[in-house]
Amino acid sequence: MTRAVVLNEYGDPSVLRVGDIPEVSGLPSQVLVGVCASGLNRLDLFVRQGLTGPGVRSPRELPHVMGAEGAGVVLEVGPQAETDLQVGDRVMIFSGVSCRRCRYCRRGETSRCAQYAILGEDLWGVQRERLWIDPTNLLSVPARMSLVEAAAVPTTYTTAWTMLLTAGHLRVGEKVLVVGASGGVSVAAIQIAAEAGAEVWATTRGTAKRDRIAALPGVRGVLDSSERGWHEDLLDVTEGTGVDVIVESVGAPTWRDSIQSLSPGGRMMLCGATGGDEPNISIREIYQSHRQIIGAPLGGWNDFVDVVAMLDRCALRPLLHAVMPMEQIVEAHRILEESAHVGKVVVTIDQGDLAAV
Repeated sequence: MTRAVVLNEYGDPSVLRVGDIPEVSGLPSQVLVGVCASGLNRLDLFVRQGLTGPGVRSPRELPHVMGAEGAGVVLEVGPQAETDLQVGDRVMIFSGVSCRRCRYCRRGETSRCAQYAILGEDLWGVQRERLWIDPTNLLSVPARMSLVEAAAVPTTYTTAWTMLLTAGHLRVGEKVLVVGASGGVSVAAIQIAAEAGAEVWATTRGTAKRDRIAALPGVRGVLDSSERGWHEDLLDVTEGTGVDVIVESVGAPTWRDSIQSLSPGGRMMLCGATGGDEPNISIREIYQSHRQIIGAPLGGWNDFVDVVAMLDRCALRPLLHAVMPMEQIVEAHRILEESAHVGKVVVTIDQGDLAAV
């Protein structure tokens, strides 16, 4: 048996349980990982709530093990595993699972694979003590990064990298606006955009959040998005030009202001709709100004490798709002659900001396 965060029914955070589940046997080609920490994402909330609708994957079978991203230590390498990993190596667990054979997978664009699935959403997730997984989903943790920090990287930073660089084609000197900038992906986008030489602006609600985001390196200014019409403030501070790229994960409540903040030819990158997925939109505001709306969810393996290399090279680290034991998973979900965080919430899984490796 192994301990895990288990979902037996859909509902509010109180439905989550930490308990024992049967340990699934691995294949000879797989690697056994002792999971030490797991980052939380909005995806976890949607899974727990049983969200359905357009663009949402079919409901999963229950019981279900939660968690899309994590980090840990290799405990065993299967006799047929094609990998250089060894027992004791520290690894990140990539969230996307694909066939690895189709044309998209061969190009490293694994999230476009017809068989693509996400750990913690379509498949049992990583919030458990031990996990057998294909080594193609594992990447070594940079030497200067802790396992707790590493657990906050795979989903969050890969998504931000995909939006800005792979799909967004961000160029040095462009203006970037990160909307709803307190979440993990948003903070990652701020860090990546600043490192790439962009002029970074952000929006959020609440003085405490604004102050913390404004203190991040490279942030030019933070606007209050509590009331609609904040695009006028953005146009004022950019001298009427607007911004070239918008990172948008909120959806309906901010959609119109975001579009009106774009410069002619600007790109709005979408990775979520936490506030609702049916916005009010004027088609003329898009085509008359050559604006683009581009979907860019969790990227592929190449994006993951590239962003981890960047983090290592630049010594960037995730901004951690809270680190909590797995037994406090209910409170961890409440923090995200109430948007009380700035950065990432990470849950730790007691592995004795492994977490210190």
